[in-house]
Amino acid sequence: MLVRNDMVNDPRVARHAETLGAHGFRVTVVCTASPWTPAKEKRANYEILRVGRRLGLALEGVAIGTRPRSALRILLRITQIMTLHFALFRAARKTGAHVYCANDLDTLLMGVLAAGSDTYLVYDSHELWPDMLIGVPEFVKRMLRVYERLLIKRADVVITVNELIGQVLASRYSVTAPIEIVYNCPSTETKQRKRRRLRGRRFKIALYQGHYLPERGLENLVRAARHLLPDIELVFRGYGPVEGELRALASGTKNVRFVHPVPMEQMVDAAQDADVGIVSYIPSNLNNYLASPNKLFEYIHAGLPVAVSDGPFMRRVVCSNDIGVVFDPTDPLSIAKALNRVTRPRELLRHRKRIMVAAERYSWQAEGKKLLHTYARFQDAFKRESGRQLTTARGCGA
Repeated sequence: MLVRNDMVNDPRVARHAETLGAHGFRVTVVCTASPWTPAKEKRANYEILRVGRRLGLALEGVAIGTRPRSALRILLRITQIMTLHFALFRAARKTGAHVYCANDLDTLLMGVLAAGSDTYLVYDSHELWPDMLIGVPEFVKRMLRVYERLLIKRADVVITVNELIGQVLASRYSVTAPIEIVYNCPSTETKQRKRRRLRGRRFKIALYQGHYLPERGLENLVRAARHLLPDIELVFRGYGPVEGELRALASGTKNVRFVHPVPMEQMVDAAQDADVGIVSYIPSNLNNYLASPNKLFEYIHAGLPVAVSDGPFMRRVVCSNDIGVVFDPTDPLSIAKALNRVTRPRELLRHRKRIMVAAERYSWQAEGKKLLHTYARFQDAFKRESGRQLTTARGCGA
């Protein structure tokens, strides 16, 4: 499996690898290194191999030491990316795998090259990757779509995160390979504990948990705080590039609080101290509009009613299961009205009664079975190929 992060916070790839490893596959995740991660790591049922740490630090040192002009800085960055991709490809190829899984477009070329013409390739598209890029000219996005169209045809199977994104991939690229839908759901083995609520607690907690990134609607969440009822506290748990802007915007606002992030495996447990979970993506691009974020399912497994952006997938999950409310993420007043409504005791009780059913429906126990069904075709093909080789060998011996 190929992925362009350090595997510290990637629950989808971790669950994918763990599930395959637990069912007969020998799994290696080849990913990029960071200063705080080991080059090799052994996890339950799979291994991690990280590459590129020395390369990245060396090139960064060159850029800082020489104070290059903009063109040279760009050239150095391109060199860094190309060399890192080569390191990923070389490490992946050395595994001698029978199946290669490229996670997202930024590893698809390495997956195609590593798989060659004699092994299988899975493309797990977590996003509409060209569409999600922020601040990138439209012509660059068009070029990336052409690039994706060329590479995706090599995939034996395409996996993605929801039906709507699957439909876009199929129509945009005329995909002939099977497209399998695997949601980003936690496992039901994550048990809900008894809530550590005091009967006399003054505030209902509305929680945003995750990365602080542009176009997540977080600025409007802070702006909505001034319109919340007096018994609602808005809590942010996470980190990211817009944190400083959010803190500055919230300065002097008494009902907004920032808390430290928690490790990936503690996200569901930590969320259980809240009353409502928030997903506030701005529909600024097609990827955001069709999104099915991890945090939506994490809130459900934490037992929280949810307040979400009015995108088609999130609306369907929330409204069809009656587990929360939707709002316009571009309008702070709409956000506030939704949070004011969903945090009333009668509404909270009504939605909580349905949360456990939704958690069973949207679980990794169900999604993992779909993943195993997808990979079973490769196991069957490998067994058939091994059988043919054995028969041929016996024939020659005779």
